[in-house]
Amino acid sequence: MPAAAADAPGLVRLVLNPRAGAGRAGRRIDDLRRAADRALPAWDLVLTEGPGHASALAAAAAADPRVATVAAVGGDGTCHEVVNGMVAGGHARRAGLCFATVPFGTGSDLQKTLEIPAELDAALRVAGSGTALPTDLIAVELAGPRGPVAECFVNVAGFGANGEVVRRANQMDKRLGGTVTFLRASIEAAFAYRPAPLHLAWEGPAGPQTWEGTVLSVFVANGRRCGGGMDVAPAGSMHDGWADVTILPDTPTARQLWEARRLYDGSLAAWPGARTFRARQLIATPRGDAPVYLDLDGENPGALPARFSVLPQVIPMRGAWRSMPRLAEAAPGDRSASQKN
Repeated sequence: MPAAAADAPGLVRLVLNPRAGAGRAGRRIDDLRRAADRALPAWDLVLTEGPGHASALAAAAAADPRVATVAAVGGDGTCHEVVNGMVAGGHARRAGLCFATVPFGTGSDLQKTLEIPAELDAALRVAGSGTALPTDLIAVELAGPRGPVAECFVNVAGFGANGEVVRRANQMDKRLGGTVTFLRASIEAAFAYRPAPLHLAWEGPAGPQTWEGTVLSVFVANGRRCGGGMDVAPAGSMHDGWADVTILPDTPTARQLWEARRLYDGSLAAWPGARTFRARQLIATPRGDAPVYLDLDGENPGALPARFSVLPQVIPMRGAWRSMPRLAEAAPGDRSASQKN
């Protein structure tokens, strides 16, 4: 059957990045159309034409009352752009408009957090009728290469070696997939990156806190996974009003390589000297002269200093969770073993 008529109710707008997955998404447009006919009663498809275009397409979808769900078809970068197009000034452009995603990218880490099936028909069915939960975003204000940047991220941000890993990964041929790409970039960064002195200040469950020291990496997690499968916030939730933060201290290269398994197996908090805590706001300020680059959902928008602020339950997101994530009513506590100044 053809795509749904323009006035069909419950329209799912598929925003496809044809460059996602090293061009794999663009080569499978016909497969996507056939699968959408099978899985969705009402849908249409728009293609991105370059960086930032997915945000414009998502904003246009929010202005179209026929659209019930905007589905990012691509990887984490596509999801990042679509989410930013659905919000303005920290608020949803249209109340009730759902976000969904269909994995077609290199990393597709947000899809892992949302437990989206890898099989195309199943992922599209989730996009059309999966459970929708009110979901937090995290707003970031930072110094970009062409001036101040203010945007949101939905999954995981990081700075320090994280930013260097993503910078390197985005310059690589990604045809071997996200895990191989990010693992290779992580190994290269372990030998090349010089840990940076930082000052961190945050508002957590116990009130205002500060910390200063030399760090290897800092993860600020709304979702759970990043970097092609790294499990950096195994107990986190995108629906509880908190960011899950992990500080990894300056660590010798050989030790980094030994401990690297903790990035993937959910034991990152056991990295020697790691600090973990939850925060509603976080301010990160460099104490050295070298730039400290950021990673936002796999993108490199600029460098520290930066301010992170949780925006609770901004947009509903569709997922296929096998168990219900923790919601805001659970009033989470601080898991840090050490948060003293």
